[in-house]
Amino acid sequence: MADKITDDRTRSLGAGWMMTYASLLTAVLAFFILFVTRAEHEAATTFKFSERIKNMLYSRILEDKESQRLDWLYVENTGTKGIKLLIPSRIGKQPMFPSEDDKINPLFIGFLETTANIIKQLELEKIQQTYRPIIEALEKSGKKVTIELTVEGHTDYLPVLSGRFKTNWDLSLARSYQVMKFLQSETALPKEYFSLAGYGSFHPLRSRERLDENRRVEIYIDVQLIEVTDRI
Repeated sequence: MADKITDDRTRSLGAGWMMTYASLLTAVLAFFILFVTRAEHEAATTFKFSERIKNMLYSRILEDKESQRLDWLYVENTGTKGIKLLIPSRIGKQPMFPSEDDKINPLFIGFLETTANIIKQLELEKIQQTYRPIIEALEKSGKKVTIELTVEGHTDYLPVLSGRFKTNWDLSLARSYQVMKFLQSETALPKEYFSLAGYGSFHPLRSRERLDENRRVEIYIDVQLIEVTDRI
């Protein structure tokens, strides 16, 4: 009888230990799944960082546009090229640039000043410091966050006849340079934030009518996540 009681107790203890062990394994497995899921979520969130910042900047610009009632300012999140800002290229019969010239018409300085102020309030130069932990994590994985403000210059299709500029390519680049200098002066952003592009007459707003509207600049604010190729 005593032996039977002992066997029952042994079986009971063995069953209890197995249940405890099974519960422990279940808990460990659940923790592992939770850890992996969280890691995957954090990785996905981190690698979408540039898009989140771009969307945040886009929302702030739209808020400024609405609050200041800037109906003349065209704003678009293009995705691949960044946030597009386009001011009027014509006021009445006055174009932003005279034909074959890179001098900004004084009538458009107010538009550029307002646009520069919107860009300045974004505080682009503080993004790197504000999001330092995320940026450092990305750098450890071989990624780099870049913030770029690109100014694109454009011309009409008419050939350049003056001696100052050889082609529409040169003229469009000169126009983008003039606007870049203005924006840099007004926003006080470091030079490395800016880049230039000249498209000549290859991206017209108009074809044959009101050609002077094609003498314009387009501004793009972009945040990109790029591969670092020179890691040691």
